[in-house]
Amino acid sequence: MIRYEFRREKSSLGMVLRPVAEVILERDGFAVEMPMYIDSGADISMIPFRFGRALGFRQEESDTIHELKGISGVGIPYILKEVNLVLNGIRLNVRIAWALIEDVPMLMGRLDIFEIFRIIFDEKKGWIDFEGG
Repeated sequence: MIRYEFRREKSSLGMVLRPVAEVILERDGFAVEMPMYIDSGADISMIPFRFGRALGFRQEESDTIHELKGISGVGIPYILKEVNLVLNGIRLNVRIAWALIEDVPMLMGRLDIFEIFRIIFDEKKGWIDFEGG
């Protein structure tokens, strides 16, 4: 089992608890540890444009630009890429939405991750558990 504690952050509502996991993203021998918001409402994990460039992502002629629409209905252009996501030593090859804009958070979505684990959000106790894997 992998356990992460909720992170206390300021918001317009005051102090809130947010589910965050410290993960390592790897691609072509480059690895970086980053916090990602664990988002059970996100279909796919997402990273901002510059972070994807740092991982070595480039827009190829064969890439298709897709658009994600969140709850606000605002479209976010992205290219589907693959990356290794390391979660407490467990390496997963995941598809990720490389946003073609900066103003997006680092999100861990359901695709290629939530089907591997049983994920329990226990805000009352202050943690998120990933069981299985």
